[in-house]
Amino acid sequence: MTSTQIYDLFRRVDIFVHIPDNILAAFTSGLREYNFREGETIIYKGDEGNSMYVISEGILKVHDGKHKIAELHPGNFFGEFSLLDEAPRSMSVSALSDSKLVRISREHFFSLFREQPEIARQIIKSLTLRLRKQNESIITELRNREAELSRQVEERTKELVLKNKEITDNVNYARRIQQAILPDDKTIDGEFEDSFILYIPKDIVSGDFYSFFKAGAVKIIVAADCTGHGVSGAFLSLLGHSLLNQIITEKKLSMPGEILDELHESLVSILNQRNKESTDGMDAAVCCYTESEGTLHYAGANRPMWLLRDKEFKIFTPNKYPVGGLQISHDKYNNHSIQTMKGDTVYIFSDGFADQFGGDKGKKLMVKNFRETLLSISGMNMQEQKKFLSNFFNDWKGQNEQVDDVLVIGLKF
Repeated sequence: MTSTQIYDLFRRVDIFVHIPDNILAAFTSGLREYNFREGETIIYKGDEGNSMYVISEGILKVHDGKHKIAELHPGNFFGEFSLLDEAPRSMSVSALSDSKLVRISREHFFSLFREQPEIARQIIKSLTLRLRKQNESIITELRNREAELSRQVEERTKELVLKNKEITDNVNYARRIQQAILPDDKTIDGEFEDSFILYIPKDIVSGDFYSFFKAGAVKIIVAADCTGHGVSGAFLSLLGHSLLNQIITEKKLSMPGEILDELHESLVSILNQRNKESTDGMDAAVCCYTESEGTLHYAGANRPMWLLRDKEFKIFTPNKYPVGGLQISHDKYNNHSIQTMKGDTVYIFSDGFADQFGGDKGKKLMVKNFRETLLSISGMNMQEQKKFLSNFFNDWKGQNEQVDDVLVIGLKF
C-alpha cells in the first residue's frame, strides 16, 4: 500500500475518525503493510503486547484456543491498548484467509508522542471513548441474555466468566493509563518541606485525581474530584489532567483562578455542554506556590483549602460552583493569596474522607470531625499523618462499603 492508501484506510477506522487530518497524516507516516497466509497466527495469547494492527485485506478470527470469540474484517483493528500497555495479550488472532495488515508499534507511537504530544492526546481520547462504548456494549449484552439463564445455565456460566474477564481487563487498562498520568509522590515531596498524598480509590479506577506542575518558579498542585467514581469518573480524570497539562505547560497560566477558568471553558467546549450533551464536571482545589517569595495562591471550585497555623485552622472558601457540569455560566473563580510562614500546613482534599459512613452508629464522619482529626495529628510529620489517616479511615469504615474515592493532600511549608 502507498502512504496515501494507508492514510485513507485509517481515515475510515472509527477510533481515528475524529483526529485532524494533519495529525493523522503524521501518525500514519512511515507505516507499512504486512502479509499473513491463511491459518497463520498474528498474535498469541500470553505474548507481550507491543503493536496495534489495522486490517486492509482478508478475514481474521479472535480466539481463545479453539473457542472463536469474534471475526474481523477490513477496516477492523486489534491490539490498540498495546500502544499504552505491555500487558500480555488476552486472546490470540489468526488469519482465516490470506490477509494484509498495517502494523503500528509502541515505539512508533511513543516516538511521535515525544515529537507531537497532540497525537497521543487525541488517540488516548479516542481509545477511552471506545473503551466506554465497549463496556456499555458488554453490559447491555449481559442484560439482554439474562432471560435465557434458566435454560442455558452451563453455557451462560462460561460466557459470564469470559465477559467478566473482558470487563476487568478493560478496567485494568484504564487503571494503568490513570496511574501513568498521576505524578510520583516522591517528586512532589521533594518540592516541599514535607508532604503526603492519601489516595484511596473506591473501585479499581478513581474519579479523584491529583496533578503537579512546575511553571518557572511556581509549583502548582491540583486536587480534583470528578463526577461519579469508577470507570466514568476515571475517563473524566484523564481528560482533566490532559487539559491541565495544556493550560499550564502550553498556555503558561500560573494563577489558580485563571487555571480553573480555562479548565471550565475547555471542559464545556470538549463535552459540548452548551448543547446539553453532557452534565459531567469536577470539583477542584488549585494551589500555586512561589517558594522564593513564600507566597501561596489558591482558588477552588467547590473544594476548600485549610491552612493550619499555630494549632488553628483558617478556612479558605471556594467558589460554590464546579468546573463544567450544569452551571455553565458563572463568575470567574476567586484567587486567595497567603504569605506563608515556616511550619504552616495546607490541606486540600475531595469529599470522600468526610462522607464515609462508619463508626459505632454507622453515620457519616462529617467535615468537622475530619478537621478535628487533622488538628489532633498536627504534631506528626507528613508521612506519619498519612499512615494515621489511612488507619483511621479503615477503622472508621469498618465493614461498611466505601462510599466514594478518597484524596487528601497535605503540604508543609
